[in-house]
Amino acid sequence: MPGGHGYGRGRGGGGRRRMFFLESSLLLLLRREPGHGYSLMSGLEEFGFDPVSFDVSIVYRALRDLEAAGLVSDSWEEKSLGPPRRVYSITPEGEAALAAWVEALRDQRKQIELLEKAYEEADGKSRRQ
Repeated sequence: MPGGHGYGRGRGGGGRRRMFFLESSLLLLLRREPGHGYSLMSGLEEFGFDPVSFDVSIVYRALRDLEAAGLVSDSWEEKSLGPPRRVYSITPEGEAALAAWVEALRDQRKQIELLEKAYEEADGKSRRQ
């Protein structure tokens, strides 16, 4: 895991886990291609985020946190129509963090599957008694 940031460990309860999933999703989107806040917002729909009820300020806060952690970088795009836009890109550190986070999720999935199996076995035993 990235040094000392507590990413991926679920610290702070459900809110931290939601931020972890948001940040992981953002890193994956940026791994595919650089993007700005609103383009990333629409890309999050793929991961179950509802763009209608999801506040874009949360996306920008997550991007700032990722940038402060050195996992993304930003630059200004001046080619677009209208005002310049801040475009975010994943850094090599972000690539490494994303790989570690995905591995942690895989491990967690295994633990969840074991828990579900044990629950189902216990549930079956209690019904037979």
